[in-house]
Formats: sequence, C-alpha cells, structure tokens
Amino acid sequence: MSVKHPIVNSRLVAHRGATNVTPENTLVSVRKTAELGATWIETDVRLTADMKLVMIHDETVDRTSNGSGTVLSKTLAEIQQLDSGGWFADEFKGEIAPSLDEYLDCILECGLNLQLEVKEVPGLERELVEQVAKVLERKWPMGKQGLYISGFSERCLRYAAELMPDIPRCMAMVAVPSDPVALMKEIGADILHIQDMPFNSKARYDVLKASGIEFAIATVNDADRALELLEWGAQSVLSDDAALFR
Repeated sequence: MSVKHPIVNSRLVAHRGATNVTPENTLVSVRKTAELGATWIETDVRLTADMKLVMIHDETVDRTSNGSGTVLSKTLAEIQQLDSGGWFADEFKGEIAPSLDEYLDCILECGLNLQLEVKEVPGLERELVEQVAKVLERKWPMGKQGLYISGFSERCLRYAAELMPDIPRCMAMVAVPSDPVALMKEIGADILHIQDMPFNSKARYDVLKASGIEFAIATVNDADRALELLEWGAQSVLSDDAALFR
C-alpha cells in the first residue's frame, strides 16, 4: 500500500544538517544543507538549566564543543560561550550551538522544511514541549513550510498532540513494530521513523509498507542502500549527506 499524501515531500531529510561536511546542528550546517539542494532538515532541541532551548543532540556538550558537562546543568548563555565548531574542523572554530529561535530564523531564511526532534529529559517532558510550542507559535509560518515534531518519547508526543495539535508528529523507534497501525493509533503519531539495523529485515519493512503508514529510515549514508529502502516502501531516508542522491 502506498502513502497517497506523505508529509515529507522529499526522498531525503538532512540529518542534523550537512553533517558530513559541517558541524551538526549549527547555522553553518543549515546554510550548507540548503546550498547542497536538500529541502528538509532534521535537528535536535534540548532544555538548558534556565529552561531555554538549544540545538544539541547529546545529553552533554562534550562531543560537540570544547566544554564538558550536561546540557541541563548549563544556561543557554554558558553553552553559547563554548566553541561548537572547532571539534569538527579548524575552519568552523567559533560556531555556537544556536537557540531554537536562532535556528528557526536560519531555517526560514534558507527556505527549508523542518523535522524538529525533541530530546527529552525524563521528568521534564512537558516543560520541554511547552517551551517548543511557545517558540513555534511565535516564529513558524504555519502552512507555508513543512514542519513536524519527532521524538523517541511517547510522553513528549502526547504533550505535542495536546499543545500543538495542528503539527504532525513522528514516533522514532529502533525496531519495526509488529502492529504499526495499532501503535500509531495508540500514540497519536502520523509518521514512523526506524533505525537501519540488521534485524529490521525486508519482511519487517513489508509489514510497514502494507500498513499504509508514512515511514522513514535513519541514518543512511550509502546511496545504493537508501534507494533500496525507498524501493522497500520508505517515503524518505535521513542522511548525513545532504547531497546523497546527486
């Protein structure tokens, strides 16, 4: 069964930006994504110590900056004093981890569509989603550019359904569920994201394809593998290579 009107109208979503050539989740990566011709970008948003929003994937700043410690233990100002580009290459020294406001400004300037992944801290899921909802209500031109919320947390997606009912929601999972239709109905999600792992066989993807649910596979950096997954029924793949299909 094919998906008649997929939310993601592209075969490719740039995973955290053009992350094979720029530091992830930075504004330089957003601009490079647009330059390479991708139309959708995925990013990660987290809460800081002062309940502000910053674009960082990990729980800590250790891997993607010259600092150390958890994101939740630092204020946004403290995080933005760190170098979040030099770890990738000297030419990116001085890049900072942007706030959600700054990131959205850049996304809109570049004309990109957005997959916004909420990175929950157990116990602060509602606070995270509330802050995201406030920023999106203020900044995002609903109906003009594609947008959906994703996450591994069912609680976050339920809060998103309550606070942002008009924005589609995506459940991220490791394995293909045995009954994807029942799961999506239970969670109230519109899209399913699955990890490209060996145990997710073609037979499992056949179940997803037959369900009629829109689904994407992450993270795929080989063009031949990406094309195979699209043939198996995926509507899109997430990739570190924003020019994967060129």
